[in-house]
Amino acid sequence: MKLGFVGVGKIATSVVEGIFKAKINVKEIILSPKNKNNVKVLKNKFSRIKIAKSNQEVLNKSNWIVLSITPKVGKQILKKLKFKNSHTVLNFISTIHNQELKRIISPAKKIFKIAPLPMIKHNLGPIIIYPKNKVIEGFFNKLGKVIATSNEKENKKLWVMTSFMATYFEIFNTAHKWFLRKGINKNKSMEYLNHLFKALNNVTIKNPNSSMDKVIKEFQTKDGINEELLSRTKKSGVFKNLNKGFDKIYNRVK
Repeated sequence: MKLGFVGVGKIATSVVEGIFKAKINVKEIILSPKNKNNVKVLKNKFSRIKIAKSNQEVLNKSNWIVLSITPKVGKQILKKLKFKNSHTVLNFISTIHNQELKRIISPAKKIFKIAPLPMIKHNLGPIIIYPKNKVIEGFFNKLGKVIATSNEKENKKLWVMTSFMATYFEIFNTAHKWFLRKGINKNKSMEYLNHLFKALNNVTIKNPNSSMDKVIKEFQTKDGINEELLSRTKKSGVFKNLNKGFDKIYNRVK
Protein backbone atom coordinates (compact mmCIF):
# COMPACT_ATOMS: atom_id res chain seq x y z
CA MET A 1 0.00 0.00 0.00
CA LYS A 2 1.08 3.55 -0.75
CA LEU A 3 -0.46 5.96 1.74
CA GLY A 4 -0.72 9.66 0.88
CA PHE A 5 -1.45 12.57 3.23
CA VAL A 6 -3.07 15.79 2.07
CA GLY A 7 -2.32 17.96 5.11
CA VAL A 8 0.44 17.17 7.61
CA GLY A 9 -0.69 18.85 10.84
CA LYS A 10 -0.65 17.43 14.37
CA ILE A 11 -3.13 14.61 13.76
CA ALA A 12 -1.55 13.47 10.49
CA THR A 13 1.92 13.60 12.06
CA SER A 14 0.67 11.54 15.02
CA VAL A 15 -0.84 8.95 12.65
CA VAL A 16 2.42 8.62 10.71
CA GLU A 17 4.37 8.23 13.96
CA GLY A 18 1.86 5.61 15.10
CA ILE A 19 2.15 3.64 11.86
CA PHE A 20 5.90 3.26 12.27
CA LYS A 21 5.61 2.50 16.00
CA ALA A 22 3.10 -0.27 15.22
CA LYS A 23 5.39 -1.54 12.42
CA ILE A 24 2.56 -1.62 9.90
CA ASN A 25 3.69 -2.81 6.48
CA VAL A 26 3.20 0.33 4.41
CA LYS A 27 5.30 0.41 1.25
CA GLU A 28 5.57 4.20 1.13
CA ILE A 29 4.06 7.28 2.78
CA ILE A 30 3.76 10.35 0.55
CA LEU A 31 3.30 13.71 2.27
CA SER A 32 2.01 16.98 0.87
CA PRO A 33 4.69 19.68 1.04
CA LYS A 34 2.85 22.54 2.76
CA ASN A 35 3.67 22.03 6.47
CA LYS A 36 7.42 22.13 6.00
CA ASN A 37 8.45 21.67 9.64
CA ASN A 38 6.36 18.53 10.25
CA VAL A 39 7.27 17.10 6.86
CA LYS A 40 10.98 17.65 7.45
CA VAL A 41 10.90 16.01 10.88
CA LEU A 42 9.09 12.93 9.54
CA LYS A 43 11.35 12.68 6.48
CA ASN A 44 14.46 12.76 8.67
CA LYS A 45 13.02 10.17 11.03
CA PHE A 46 11.64 7.55 8.65
CA SER A 47 13.19 6.24 5.42
CA ARG A 48 9.86 5.30 3.77
CA ILE A 49 8.66 8.93 3.77
CA LYS A 50 8.48 10.74 0.44
CA ILE A 51 7.63 14.42 -0.01
CA ALA A 52 5.41 15.30 -2.95
CA LYS A 53 5.74 18.54 -4.87
CA SER A 54 1.98 19.16 -4.72
CA ASN A 55 -1.28 17.77 -3.36
CA GLN A 56 -2.06 16.37 -6.80
CA GLU A 57 1.19 14.43 -6.78
CA VAL A 58 0.13 12.89 -3.44
CA LEU A 59 -3.00 11.59 -5.16
CA ASN A 60 -1.14 10.42 -8.25
CA LYS A 61 1.33 8.32 -6.24
CA SER A 62 -1.01 6.87 -3.58
CA ASN A 63 -3.86 4.39 -3.44
CA TRP A 64 -5.02 5.31 0.09
CA ILE A 65 -5.50 9.07 0.59
CA VAL A 66 -5.74 10.71 4.01
CA LEU A 67 -7.49 14.09 4.04
CA SER A 68 -6.18 15.78 7.19
CA ILE A 69 -7.02 19.44 6.60
CA THR A 70 -9.44 21.95 8.09
CA PRO A 71 -12.98 22.17 6.63
CA LYS A 72 -12.21 25.65 5.27
CA VAL A 73 -9.06 24.49 3.48
CA GLY A 74 -10.83 21.35 2.29
CA LYS A 75 -13.56 23.32 0.53
CA GLN A 76 -10.90 25.49 -1.10
CA ILE A 77 -8.57 22.83 -2.45
CA LEU A 78 -10.37 19.50 -2.85
CA LYS A 79 -12.54 20.48 -5.84
CA LYS A 80 -9.34 21.38 -7.72
CA LEU A 81 -7.81 17.93 -7.24
CA LYS A 82 -8.36 14.95 -9.54
CA PHE A 83 -9.27 11.81 -7.61
CA LYS A 84 -9.53 8.31 -9.09
CA ASN A 85 -12.32 5.79 -8.74
CA SER A 86 -9.72 3.38 -7.31
CA HIS A 87 -8.74 5.69 -4.44
CA THR A 88 -9.62 4.76 -0.87
CA VAL A 89 -10.17 8.06 0.95
CA LEU A 90 -9.76 8.44 4.72
CA ASN A 91 -11.68 11.54 5.73
CA PHE A 92 -10.28 13.16 8.90
CA ILE A 93 -12.19 16.43 8.31
CA SER A 94 -14.56 17.13 11.21
CA THR A 95 -17.44 18.92 9.48
CA ILE A 96 -17.24 17.64 5.89
CA HIS A 97 -19.19 14.39 5.91
CA ASN A 98 -18.93 11.51 3.50
CA GLN A 99 -21.95 12.35 1.30
CA GLU A 100 -20.78 15.92 0.77
CA LEU A 101 -17.21 14.77 0.23
CA LYS A 102 -18.35 12.20 -2.34
CA ARG A 103 -19.80 15.00 -4.46
CA ILE A 104 -16.62 17.06 -4.18
CA ILE A 105 -14.08 14.33 -5.00
CA SER A 106 -16.01 12.25 -7.56
CA PRO A 107 -15.31 9.71 -9.05
CA ALA A 108 -13.78 8.46 -5.76
CA LYS A 109 -16.47 6.52 -3.90
CA LYS A 110 -14.66 4.51 -1.21
CA ILE A 111 -14.76 7.10 1.56
CA PHE A 112 -14.39 6.49 5.30
CA LYS A 113 -14.92 9.09 8.04
CA ILE A 114 -12.20 8.58 10.63
CA ALA A 115 -11.43 10.41 13.89
CA PRO A 116 -7.97 9.58 15.24
CA LEU A 117 -6.65 11.51 18.26
CA PRO A 118 -3.07 12.67 18.97
CA MET A 119 -2.50 9.66 21.28
CA ILE A 120 -2.50 7.47 18.17
CA LYS A 121 1.20 8.35 18.04
CA HIS A 122 1.62 5.88 20.93
CA ASN A 123 -0.95 3.43 19.51
CA LEU A 124 -3.48 4.56 22.11
CA GLY A 125 -6.94 6.07 22.12
CA PRO A 126 -10.29 5.49 20.40
CA ILE A 127 -10.55 5.77 16.61
CA ILE A 128 -14.05 6.39 15.23
CA ILE A 129 -14.71 4.82 11.82
CA TYR A 130 -17.73 5.07 9.54
CA PRO A 131 -18.86 3.04 7.65
CA LYS A 132 -17.73 -0.34 8.96
CA ASN A 133 -15.07 -2.08 6.88
CA LYS A 134 -12.88 -5.03 7.90
CA VAL A 135 -9.80 -3.83 6.00
CA ILE A 136 -9.94 -0.27 7.34
CA GLU A 137 -10.75 -1.45 10.86
CA GLY A 138 -7.92 -4.00 10.73
CA PHE A 139 -5.44 -1.28 9.78
CA PHE A 140 -6.50 1.14 12.52
CA ASN A 141 -6.89 -1.51 15.23
CA LYS A 142 -3.09 -1.70 15.18
CA LEU A 143 -2.99 2.01 16.01
CA GLY A 144 -5.56 2.19 18.83
CA LYS A 145 -9.06 1.02 19.70
CA VAL A 146 -11.45 1.16 16.74
CA ILE A 147 -15.02 2.23 17.47
CA ALA A 148 -16.89 1.49 14.23
CA THR A 149 -20.32 3.12 13.88
CA SER A 150 -23.36 1.65 12.21
CA ASN A 151 -24.72 4.94 10.86
CA GLU A 152 -23.60 8.51 10.25
CA LYS A 153 -25.78 10.01 13.01
CA GLU A 154 -24.03 7.80 15.57
CA ASN A 155 -20.69 8.76 14.04
CA LYS A 156 -21.41 12.49 14.48
CA LYS A 157 -22.40 12.06 18.12
CA LEU A 158 -19.17 10.21 18.91
CA TRP A 159 -17.16 12.95 17.16
CA VAL A 160 -18.48 15.44 19.76
CA MET A 161 -16.28 13.87 22.44
CA THR A 162 -13.14 14.51 20.41
CA SER A 163 -13.66 18.10 21.62
CA PHE A 164 -13.23 16.99 25.24
CA MET A 165 -9.44 16.57 25.30
CA ALA A 166 -8.35 20.12 26.17
CA THR A 167 -11.10 20.39 28.82
CA TYR A 168 -9.94 17.14 30.40
CA PHE A 169 -6.38 18.45 30.57
CA GLU A 170 -7.60 21.77 32.02
CA ILE A 171 -9.20 19.82 34.90
CA PHE A 172 -5.86 18.11 35.46
CA ASN A 173 -4.05 21.44 35.13
CA THR A 174 -6.32 23.14 37.68
CA ALA A 175 -5.44 20.49 40.28
CA HIS A 176 -1.74 20.69 39.35
CA LYS A 177 -1.63 24.49 39.71
CA TRP A 178 -3.41 24.26 43.07
CA PHE A 179 -0.68 21.92 44.28
CA LEU A 180 2.02 24.31 43.07
CA ARG A 181 0.38 27.27 44.82
CA LYS A 182 0.35 25.24 48.04
CA GLY A 183 4.07 24.47 47.82
CA ILE A 184 4.00 20.93 46.40
CA ASN A 185 6.86 20.58 43.94
CA LYS A 186 6.13 19.94 40.28
CA ASN A 187 7.45 16.36 40.14
CA LYS A 188 5.48 15.22 43.19
CA SER A 189 2.34 16.95 41.89
CA MET A 190 2.59 15.27 38.49
CA GLU A 191 3.40 11.89 40.02
CA TYR A 192 0.37 12.00 42.32
CA LEU A 193 -2.10 13.29 39.72
CA ASN A 194 -0.91 10.92 36.98
CA HIS A 195 -1.47 7.92 39.23
CA LEU A 196 -4.78 9.30 40.53
CA PHE A 197 -6.23 9.87 37.05
CA LYS A 198 -4.87 6.54 35.80
CA ALA A 199 -6.46 4.69 38.73
CA LEU A 200 -9.79 6.49 38.28
CA ASN A 201 -9.85 5.67 34.56
CA ASN A 202 -9.08 2.06 35.44
CA VAL A 203 -12.29 1.84 37.50
CA THR A 204 -14.43 2.25 34.38
CA ILE A 205 -12.11 0.13 32.21
CA LYS A 206 -12.35 -2.78 34.65
CA ASN A 207 -16.10 -2.33 35.15
CA PRO A 208 -17.49 -1.22 31.76
CA ASN A 209 -21.04 -2.32 32.58
CA SER A 210 -21.28 -0.55 35.93
CA SER A 211 -23.76 2.26 36.43
CA MET A 212 -21.80 5.52 36.55
CA ASP A 213 -24.36 6.96 38.97
CA LYS A 214 -23.61 4.05 41.29
CA VAL A 215 -19.84 4.52 40.89
CA ILE A 216 -20.16 8.22 41.76
CA LYS A 217 -22.09 7.33 44.93
CA GLU A 218 -19.47 4.75 45.89
CA PHE A 219 -16.72 7.35 45.59
CA GLN A 220 -18.24 9.73 48.12
CA THR A 221 -19.37 9.45 51.73
CA LYS A 222 -22.02 11.52 53.45
CA ASP A 223 -20.55 14.82 54.63
CA GLY A 224 -17.17 13.74 53.21
CA ILE A 225 -14.78 15.78 51.09
CA ASN A 226 -15.72 14.08 47.79
CA GLU A 227 -19.39 14.85 48.42
CA GLU A 228 -18.52 18.48 49.23
CA LEU A 229 -16.41 19.10 46.12
CA LEU A 230 -18.97 17.45 43.84
CA SER A 231 -21.77 19.49 45.39
CA ARG A 232 -19.83 22.75 44.99
CA THR A 233 -18.98 21.89 41.38
CA LYS A 234 -22.61 21.10 40.55
CA LYS A 235 -23.82 24.34 42.16
CA SER A 236 -21.34 26.34 40.09
CA GLY A 237 -23.03 25.05 36.93
CA VAL A 238 -19.93 23.32 35.52
CA PHE A 239 -21.77 20.17 34.42
CA LYS A 240 -24.77 22.04 33.00
CA ASN A 241 -22.45 24.22 30.96
CA LEU A 242 -20.48 21.17 29.86
CA ASN A 243 -23.67 19.58 28.52
CA LYS A 244 -24.58 22.83 26.75
CA GLY A 245 -21.10 22.82 25.25
CA PHE A 246 -21.56 19.26 23.96
CA ASP A 247 -24.86 20.32 22.35
CA LYS A 248 -23.18 23.30 20.65
CA ILE A 249 -20.37 21.10 19.32
CA TYR A 250 -22.91 18.55 18.07
CA ASN A 251 -24.78 21.26 16.17
CA ARG A 252 -21.49 22.31 14.61
CA VAL A 253 -20.43 18.76 13.73
CA LYS A 254 -23.76 17.62 12.27
